[in-house]
Amino acid sequence: MITDTIYLVSTIGLAILLLASIIVLLFLWKNQEQLKEENLRLKTKYEEIEKKYTGVHAEQLRYKLNPHLFRNALNAIQSHAYQSYYALDKLSGVLDYILYDTDGRLVTIKEEIAFARNFIEINRLKTSPLFDIRIKNRIDEGDPRCNQAVIAPLTFINPIENAFKHADLQSDNAFISVSFSFENDSWFVLQVANKINDLLVPLNTKGGLGNTIYLDRLSSVYGEGGYSCKESINNGIFITELRIKIL
Repeated sequence: MITDTIYLVSTIGLAILLLASIIVLLFLWKNQEQLKEENLRLKTKYEEIEKKYTGVHAEQLRYKLNPHLFRNALNAIQSHAYQSYYALDKLSGVLDYILYDTDGRLVTIKEEIAFARNFIEINRLKTSPLFDIRIKNRIDEGDPRCNQAVIAPLTFINPIENAFKHADLQSDNAFISVSFSFENDSWFVLQVANKINDLLVPLNTKGGLGNTIYLDRLSSVYGEGGYSCKESINNGIFITELRIKIL
């Protein structure tokens, strides 16, 4: 009887020990799976950040090494010698921004708008002194959103460059308009509009005047749902609306 009792107790003890071992193993396995999921999440996040940084840096490098951008600017300055001092000052600001101020980092909306203004002033030299260039900044520089580093440098350059490249500069009612604004607290909006010659610049339904590399960059930096870039022609006016999610 005593032997049977000892055997029963031993059996129960082993069963409890086995059950406890199984519970511990399940707990450890669950923790390991959670760690794997967390590591995968962190790896994915790191890859997204790395991709974002690479996209920013690669596009900066493309503009740093792109002589076309600066050749156009220098040609504009050279053709208006009487304004060279003013234009060179603006070009100096553009060069400092591209080469030094934005190296490998996101920038504030205030910084990018200042860059855009300098870039516009350089390109203004290509036009007649009477040409209608409208800059509308609806953003209060005291707005906290204006001083947060939330956008990639040179985000504004493509729509503005295209406006000067494709605008009708000859017609009496020709113009280029650039506006900056916030929308619904969460979005920054850049709208660029210019009069065009419909015969010379037909709308490409796959992207208008948009640059494929530029659109790829927007996608890689801001991701799906983080931006939109729409182009349209209405009554001979080409419009680009770029929206960047900032919150």
